Amino acid sequence: MRGELSEYAHGFRGRVRLFANTTATAEFLPASLAAFLSQHPRIDIDLEERSSRDIVRAVAGSLAEIGIVGDEVNPAKELQTFPFAEDRLVLIAPRDHVVSRQRTILFRDALAYDHVGLPAGNALQDQMEDHAARAGRRLKLRVRLPGFDAVCQVVGSGIGVAVLPETTARRYERSTAIRIIPLVDTWAPRRLTICIRSLAALPPHGQRLVEHLRARAQA
Repeated sequence: MRGELSEYAHGFRGRVRLFANTTATAEFLPASLAAFLSQHPRIDIDLEERSSRDIVRAVAGSLAEIGIVGDEVNPAKELQTFPFAEDRLVLIAPRDHVVSRQRTILFRDALAYDHVGLPAGNALQDQMEDHAARAGRRLKLRVRLPGFDAVCQVVGSGIGVAVLPETTARRYERSTAIRIIPLVDTWAPRRLTICIRSLAALPPHGQRLVEHLRARAQA
């Protein structure tokens, strides 16, 4: 470690490979990583969006130094973990949609309507399709779109409903014609968790990023 710190002090550029799920990548990491990169101009970050299950396997297999996962997995069985953020999944619908009259909804009941989805392979989209399959149904996807912004715009235009993180939905609620209906499924509230093999085993630049993410979580 002293050798690595010496290299860092003399201009060594560190690079951290960070895998995160959709919610963390889109909602919680951009501001946090921007602050970190501003404070550490010689540390670079490779951020990849993956499903939580893939992230746990990648961190355990040394394919990524740091992961951020949802609580559909339990990384504490094999990795060191720290809390990162909390959010919940909600259904968004056009304001004049029949489902917009409801105060809450179960995901299986939302499967009766046309959906606006994210690309195949997207971590959140895969999770929704998995929940639909468990309910013995398939999502009736009208269109797949590349990101949350496009999803909110198309839902607001009346094309269908969608499942998004509440933080995202609240951000677009005023600028698009959507209504937010809380999902009451047990899996809708979500805790995001930082997972690593071992803090002590990380290189200094990896340790700094973990410390930064933990500090931002506490704040």
